[in-house]
Amino acid sequence: MNFFSKDSFKTGEEYSRAIIFLSPFIFLFFISFFQLLNLSVIQGDKYQTIAESNRIYQKAINPVRGFIYDRKGTLLAENIVQRDLYVTPAYVEDTKETIIKLSNLLELPYELLEKEYSNSLKDGKKYYSFPLIKALNEEQIAKIKVNLNSLSGIEVKATLKRYVLHDEIFAHILGYVGDISSEDIKKNKNLSDLQNIQIGKVGIEKEYDFILRGKSGIQTQERDVKGRLVRVLDTQGAENGDDIFLSIDQALQDHLYKLFKNRRGALVALEPKTGLIRALISSPSYNPNVLNSIVNSAEVESLFSNEDSPIFNRAISGQYPPASTLKPFVGLAAVEKKVISWDKKIKDDGEYFVEGDPRPFRGWKEDGHGQVDMKKAIVESSDVYFYNIAYDLTLSGIKPMLESFGFGQKTGLNEFESSGLLPDKKWKLGYKGDFWFKGDTINLGIGQGYILATPLQLALAYSALANKGPIYKPQLIQPNDELNFQPIKIADIKLSDFNNWTKMENALVEVIAARNGTANKIFDNDSVTIAGKTGTAQIKSILPGKEYDAIRENPALRDHALFVGYGPVIDPELVVAVIIENGESGSEVAAPIVKSAINFYVRGFDAK
Repeated sequence: MNFFSKDSFKTGEEYSRAIIFLSPFIFLFFISFFQLLNLSVIQGDKYQTIAESNRIYQKAINPVRGFIYDRKGTLLAENIVQRDLYVTPAYVEDTKETIIKLSNLLELPYELLEKEYSNSLKDGKKYYSFPLIKALNEEQIAKIKVNLNSLSGIEVKATLKRYVLHDEIFAHILGYVGDISSEDIKKNKNLSDLQNIQIGKVGIEKEYDFILRGKSGIQTQERDVKGRLVRVLDTQGAENGDDIFLSIDQALQDHLYKLFKNRRGALVALEPKTGLIRALISSPSYNPNVLNSIVNSAEVESLFSNEDSPIFNRAISGQYPPASTLKPFVGLAAVEKKVISWDKKIKDDGEYFVEGDPRPFRGWKEDGHGQVDMKKAIVESSDVYFYNIAYDLTLSGIKPMLESFGFGQKTGLNEFESSGLLPDKKWKLGYKGDFWFKGDTINLGIGQGYILATPLQLALAYSALANKGPIYKPQLIQPNDELNFQPIKIADIKLSDFNNWTKMENALVEVIAARNGTANKIFDNDSVTIAGKTGTAQIKSILPGKEYDAIRENPALRDHALFVGYGPVIDPELVVAVIIENGESGSEVAAPIVKSAINFYVRGFDAK
């Protein structure tokens, strides 16, 4: 037999050609077979899960918000665990039926739950999970767990709730956190990607939110058709927020808050040499924990509708007539412009008349103060003396000096503060539609009329008196190395004669130390030596023929009481500005608080 016949060779040649032709297809077949084996057997579970996209869920891992401490490391704000009921709409089989079940189970109004569900539902994001009920109690948690199998798309999660340890005492410093709103997203587009995370709304919580908040992580999960967790596929951890140390002294803040005794008003205490704020109080206050995790909406509405405005930060945003606390700056303007000397005397008989105006400008003391020089005018707070020098100075002589001390300008502390008001002719024409009169200048000379200042501005202006010129930017963050801290100088007022600083300080010391001083009631030999000035801010003009006693029958129309002071005089450690709304007498209600603040801060106890 011939195995190598012509026919067999031909057949072998055709076979080889066939093999060559089919080899790419054979190669592709084996690759496809191997890939199919890989997908169906080797990684079958994984890719089967991925193929069922409705079962893949990306859960945000929220970072731990940084803690807030006072200057000495006393904890002011932390995080505590609470249990919330979360809903994932994609897994809810029947929304209405689910809400009815929850309403009956937890004894909560259906309308309330339905409204919260609708408000929280994100358009086009079925797999977006959100809290429907916050801060579940133990009884509610037990009921949910027993009935969890019949509640698809529902789960109980442990979350961290912001918690302020000292309730209302630090409210206006710390602020509060809240859910991200559409307004927040308009201001910061990056917030739109965050899930179920709270951000700072006001105060330190808002100003340093980017530091405290940290960065979110993501966990990829597999869930069954009812939204129950099957397994975790991947985890990218969160970066926790950083802690912050405030310049506030907790012991001082706590001590002074108690002295307000629920009266409306504000206090700012800062170091004149550094600008570091050691206490900041706005009264009445509120408990930030009510807003940090809103559970009772009625309680929140009551808080914001309260006529005493406890949410409003009077210390940095409240604008008040500075009254007689402005007189030292007007006095310095007068001696700088050589309108008057320290020794020149003016007769104060209780009234001052402007040429062409029959109405008298009255002083606070009906019979006047007699012959008054600059020192006596400060010590006894003679209005008539300052009417005279304000008239001679004119607006153009007063305004530049007040501007140099920071009146009418924001201090740079934060975005929430008010600028106050330092009026001039242009302002009055624009806002009042009227011309500037001589009487406006005279009122300005005693801190009345249109001028307005915040307690923070007053504290900073008096820090210039304490420092003999320099003003440092106020701040609420404690420096890492206080001994080598370099404060930011925002102004340095130069007087033509440095002795004018000393003379004004001596007059301010006599306000307390001299028997005829308006704040002599707070003087005692055991206390730290204080320089300061009283003020009584009139909030309603008294027409001729009407007595103040008739006006004061309405407590809301009574004068505001002010006192601003610093001490110890030789080496000032603290400047304190206090205003008590409708408190009437600065010496009676405001000055004792300033005295207590300085003694407590300098000596560690309150001298009685």
